[in-house]
Amino acid sequence: MYKILKILHPRLVIAAALSVLLITGVIIFSKRPCAQEIMRIAAVVNDQVISIYDLAARINMVVAASNLTDTPKLRRQIAPQILQKLVNEKLQIQEAVRLNLPVTDTDIKNTIVRIEKNLGVTAGGFEKFITSRKLDREAAIQQVTAEIAWGKVISARLRSKISVGEDEIDEVLVRLKNSKGQPENRITEIFLAIASPEQEEEVTQTANNLISQLRQGSKFSSIARQFSQSATSAVGGDIGWVISGQLPKPIEQALSNMKKGDVSNVIRTFDGVHIIKLVDRRFVLTADPLDAKLTLIQLVMGEKINNHILFKEKLDNLQNKSINCDDILSLSSDFVSSQSGYLGEVTLHDMSPELQKAVRSLQVLEMSELLSFDNSYRILMVCERKETIVKQPSRSNLREDIGTRRLELMARRYLRDLRRSAFIDFRI
Repeated sequence: MYKILKILHPRLVIAAALSVLLITGVIIFSKRPCAQEIMRIAAVVNDQVISIYDLAARINMVVAASNLTDTPKLRRQIAPQILQKLVNEKLQIQEAVRLNLPVTDTDIKNTIVRIEKNLGVTAGGFEKFITSRKLDREAAIQQVTAEIAWGKVISARLRSKISVGEDEIDEVLVRLKNSKGQPENRITEIFLAIASPEQEEEVTQTANNLISQLRQGSKFSSIARQFSQSATSAVGGDIGWVISGQLPKPIEQALSNMKKGDVSNVIRTFDGVHIIKLVDRRFVLTADPLDAKLTLIQLVMGEKINNHILFKEKLDNLQNKSINCDDILSLSSDFVSSQSGYLGEVTLHDMSPELQKAVRSLQVLEMSELLSFDNSYRILMVCERKETIVKQPSRSNLREDIGTRRLELMARRYLRDLRRSAFIDFRI
């Protein structure tokens, strides 16, 4: 029944696999395969087997961890990409073994602690999640092991080859200076590799399915961790802040039309497809005006004045005689309410839209317009204003950033070469 098909035609392999599964009644698209089917072979990677059970267990974990809508149709749609990722993980672990880079129990424990911290859960949350969802613990540990193993391989084989010259850092600093005031984006990504033209349709369809789930509320970081084939998957796909010129043009073009919180359509680049989420946007070397901190007083109209216009005029006159907020509070004490006084230091971000509008552009000792307040009126005055100072990144930070991006590209090529040289048979 099975045909041994080479990795040269992965899309045909997966399509055939799904057809066989449907015809023979293998229920990897339900939560638990039939007992007689669990040991069937899904793929062989060099001399190691990925079973139907392995595939079903990982699909269960992906659905649970990513908050995906759990339906047989969804499971059918994501199965090909999950199987491809399992193949990649086998290759990554095999390479670590070949290089004598063992993954220890301590490595696994430390990584689980980091995962719990990234997810914002308490210690033991990883185990509780596995138990509560009735997931296969070994499947979860296998994924963690692959992540650790690949990190060790990259560190041992590639990191020493990364060299960032001073001229490259100078070039980035010049680009930052020239880009001052231009948009700078913080993004997260999901990357799905396309190893051959035959995979194009399959991988694109998977990406579109993921986009649909993301736009329905699934958590981006969780899906990135389970699906993305980028090194950033370990941190939920977080790329960090990027300026123009740092990303492939198709991604930058897509970002130019996105708003904060948007998830992109499928973006095709030279080695695969990307899904991008725009987490935040700021301006290069430019402070966000809403980060300003203001020390304020409020002057509330008292009972002695019934005319708010007169109240404003009296305060305007006193403003010219005052050199600080204490002065104007003292000079106005005979006609303002006892509710008048210091409001303390407040960040513009934390104010209501109405108050932001009233004080955003005020400088020290400037007063706002009259504002309604508890059936009366008040005026706000700025006593101190602290603007955020944006410093350009240090040379060491830039060196690390450039090196990390270069390392990511080299890691992708390394994995691609491992796949091309490996013996990979899909058996379903």
